[in-house]
Amino acid sequence: MLSGALILVAVLLLTVLLAWGLERAEAPSDLPPGSPAERARRALGDCERVLALIHALQQHRGMSVAWLSGDRGFESLLRAKRRDVGQLLQTLEPVAQKEEGYDADACISRAELSLLASQWMDLCDTIENAAQRPDPEDSITRHSLLVARALGWLESLGLRRVGPVLGDDQAGLLSTWVSTLPALGEHLGQARAIGSGAAARGRCTPAERLRLHFLASRAESLMHQAVVDTPRLPAALPAIERVVRLLGVLRSDLLEGQPPGAERYFAEATAAIDAVYAWMQGCEDALAPTLAARAGAGSA
Repeated sequence: MLSGALILVAVLLLTVLLAWGLERAEAPSDLPPGSPAERARRALGDCERVLALIHALQQHRGMSVAWLSGDRGFESLLRAKRRDVGQLLQTLEPVAQKEEGYDADACISRAELSLLASQWMDLCDTIENAAQRPDPEDSITRHSLLVARALGWLESLGLRRVGPVLGDDQAGLLSTWVSTLPALGEHLGQARAIGSGAAARGRCTPAERLRLHFLASRAESLMHQAVVDTPRLPAALPAIERVVRLLGVLRSDLLEGQPPGAERYFAEATAAIDAVYAWMQGCEDALAPTLAARAGAGSA
């Protein structure tokens, strides 16, 4: 079984890698500020910021459910992840301001960002307050609503800012990057949260069992769709192997009445979700040459 310390190391490493990716995305440009090519270039970094927020919210959800279900080993990890989410929300403030400068129908507005940040703080305060502490199911629901809103920002940024400068032959790759794989990661994230709570208690309720069956089935469907739309991407195979392994643990252990420890299940699910995020990065890397070519043509 992986210890909480090993999970913390993995989370810190992921945070460093994400920070490097966000810094890389802010390379200077000679393109006209309002050109489609420049908007697409900037949208890459914006999408990375939103993805980082989504990932952190998903991790906090899983940790909170395990902690609320009685596993106190997640307490320090939970507090660290709360700080991460707060910092990531701050990185989106200039993105929202920039989007509002483009047009009235911004992909992400400052009002929307402020509302999400307020709801996030309310959720964290409720978790910290013993008198108002939510049950695990309520925590999952409230986290998932925040994630759903951020997923909408991601899809809008990708389709409306990046999409216009890509050819029709790359529509599937773009959709996989900003829609299919993020949805897969979210279904696995919900399965991680529900499964971690069940593993911490040592049993699945009938409602949890039904929900986990649905999430596993839907995750398989999304995974197959991503394979069809992004054939031969190097990052796909490791992710597929990890997802299949997680679904095997979920079906053979958790749903068969032999739940693994909460830390082991959380680590297994996290490895699968991280592999899906690496698959997303592979999609972005595959799109980058086309965007670079468009940018070069726009600055010529």
